Amino acid sequence: MPPSSERQLGNEPTRADVAQTLDLVLAADWISPSVARDRVRGWLRANRWSPAHTDDLVLAVNEAISNSIEHGYQVGPEDPPTTETVEIHGVIHRADNGSRHVEFTVRDAGAWQPPNEDGHSTRGQGLRLMRACVEHVTVDGGDGGTTVTLHSRPVPV
Repeated sequence: MPPSSERQLGNEPTRADVAQTLDLVLAADWISPSVARDRVRGWLRANRWSPAHTDDLVLAVNEAISNSIEHGYQVGPEDPPTTETVEIHGVIHRADNGSRHVEFTVRDAGAWQPPNEDGHSTRGQGLRLMRACVEHVTVDGGDGGTTVTLHSRPVPV
């Protein structure tokens, strides 16, 4: 939201003034999830997303990015910088019934790691967390990396 002086001048952005897409290419390092959280939150706020839905989406995107870094590229917190990247694309879709939803795609070119199916492990909760935060999660992994698509729950305009 603009500073109060801009709101008083009538310069508050309208939905038409705000980008309906978000594109980020971030380094596969442990600073990038924080950068993504900030950018995703700001974009959703600019598009007048509710705080509760925003929190869920920021958490799901953060988890997808963290998984790309940790599992796809196998980068640890103490590892030296890498040239690998994580791509984030967000787009807002409007439905005929007046609702809208956002779709985020998080892509890496790392090594595909199937989810841990060990019921006794404390790891592997990322997909469960993402699924709790959005309406639908799709994971497409293979030799060329992994793509996670997050579809939000519909919200009113």
